[in-house]
Amino acid sequence: MTAPTLESRLSILLVEDHRVFADVLALRLRAEPSITGVEVAYSLADARAVLNRFQPDAIYLDLQLAEESGLDLLDDINRLPVRPDVLVLSGFGDTQRIVDALKAGVQGWVSKESSVEILMLATSELQRGHMYLSPSTIRPVVQHLLSEARGDRREPGFVDDLSPRELEVLRLLVSGMSRREIAARLYLSVNTVRTHVQHLLRRADQHSTVSLVALARELGVAGIDEDVPLRVPRQR
Repeated sequence: MTAPTLESRLSILLVEDHRVFADVLALRLRAEPSITGVEVAYSLADARAVLNRFQPDAIYLDLQLAEESGLDLLDDINRLPVRPDVLVLSGFGDTQRIVDALKAGVQGWVSKESSVEILMLATSELQRGHMYLSPSTIRPVVQHLLSEARGDRREPGFVDDLSPRELEVLRLLVSGMSRREIAARLYLSVNTVRTHVQHLLRRADQHSTVSLVALARELGVAGIDEDVPLRVPRQR
């Protein structure tokens, strides 16, 4: 398999406490023509120090860092002037752990056993405004989110209170469109679409567009373009 060409050249921060794995992967990534630079952090402290001097376009994040959780870095990431995409690299694949990471704000999940070509494929999907999950995890994650939506009775009728524009944005999310695609479809700016999505998340009491779309489908919201292949959108 040939690594896909990224839409633009980008820099990477790799946060991984297994030094041999991190150094080998960093060496391999630096050989990719679409990657301009790779910084490696072996702990959260290292990662925070790197972020003070280096603005990565994407972060590859291990969740299990000695006694620390990689998710604890998300607050620092969210405070950056331009938020990079966050792709989890994990040796674990249990559904609850993946769902918790998605709700916390990561945009993708790839097994450490995956090839660099798969890693580049996931990165290219993130660049396009989509999220990426390893194929074996998609079905259990969606089923888990649907099950959560069925059991959540706090905001069962939030759809009824939406404005026509908000409902239109929600239906386009259900159709699988990214924020950029929705903006082009509705002749809006990406920032305006992002604001609409934030309002939808608050109204539905959800933390990510993954769970928002799952809840919307459970409540009977149909996509506008049923012929659009379903791609689970992600929060940005």
